[in-house]
Amino acid sequence: MRADDAVARLDTIISAHRARGEGLFGVVTGYGSTGGTAMIKAAVLEACRDYLRTNHIRGYLDGEKAGDLFCDEALRFPALGELPLSARMFPNPGIVYIAV
Repeated sequence: MRADDAVARLDTIISAHRARGEGLFGVVTGYGSTGGTAMIKAAVLEACRDYLRTNHIRGYLDGEKAGDLFCDEALRFPALGELPLSARMFPNPGIVYIAV
């Protein structure tokens, strides 16, 4: 999947979760190759920043920050208490958690 396709699909996913009343979900973005490129993850995080600014979502959290409960990103995430224990114990840099 290309980054543009992933962002277009993200909007559909957010709308579907909002319609079903689900407040928290994770999006598997991957975290890039050994070359350090994570184009889909970067595009999804940028889209989430835009969605947050326009109140389309309540918040988002990069999965690699899920285990660091003292970092600013985690403390600002409105659904931190709803994250599964496994997400906090085994942070995954290939997931972005989104609260709608």
